[in-house]
Amino acid sequence: MISLKNKIYILLLFLTYVFPLGGIGIGGLANNISFEGNENDGNFNLSSQNNGLENGFNLFIYFDALPLDLAIEYSKEIKVQELTSMITFNGDETENPLFTARTSDYLTLRKDIKSLSIPILAKVAFSLGGGLNSHKSVIPSIALLKDIYNVEDINDLYNQASQDWDKDAVAEKIEDYAQNSSGLHIQFGFQGKILMFNIFANAKYTFITDTNNEVKTVEEYCS
Repeated sequence: MISLKNKIYILLLFLTYVFPLGGIGIGGLANNISFEGNENDGNFNLSSQNNGLENGFNLFIYFDALPLDLAIEYSKEIKVQELTSMITFNGDETENPLFTARTSDYLTLRKDIKSLSIPILAKVAFSLGGGLNSHKSVIPSIALLKDIYNVEDINDLYNQASQDWDKDAVAEKIEDYAQNSSGLHIQFGFQGKILMFNIFANAKYTFITDTNNEVKTVEEYCS
């Protein structure tokens, strides 16, 4: 009869060799985004720039059992960022905290460059990688303001725009007003593992190589 001690040892071995093949997870994000936009419609002017970090969360899935100790990871990110926005009309002006909303997809191939382990129990690893990414962004625009405040006449928009702009209202428009971009990224990561539980910390730098909008929206990500 197998003793309880041996059963526990066999279970630990099973967890050690099966779960490292991959996993799924959820995490928080804090990104450093450079944003600057300006738009005019007659005497109505809307200008915006970033104000603090872009915050959100991500869902990710990874597979560790590739040849040459490589791993592949897919991440879906949802983020919002507060902007400092100024609206001017016929010599009057108002400042309003507007928001951007963004969804991003990252596909990353990474490799451990340094690792330490305690057999069966734990592992610490540092990795370096890179890959492809794509983004859908909703940024402040006069057309978006008209839609959210339900006005058509530019003369009425200034008074309406002085009201608070709910970030949820922006997120709801992401399909109607999405501006698409894509690019490449490099990533430096940390992974701490105890049995089947993993903790990840990643820093990414994103290069946008293709965009369908004229406003400078994305420069770098650190998450």
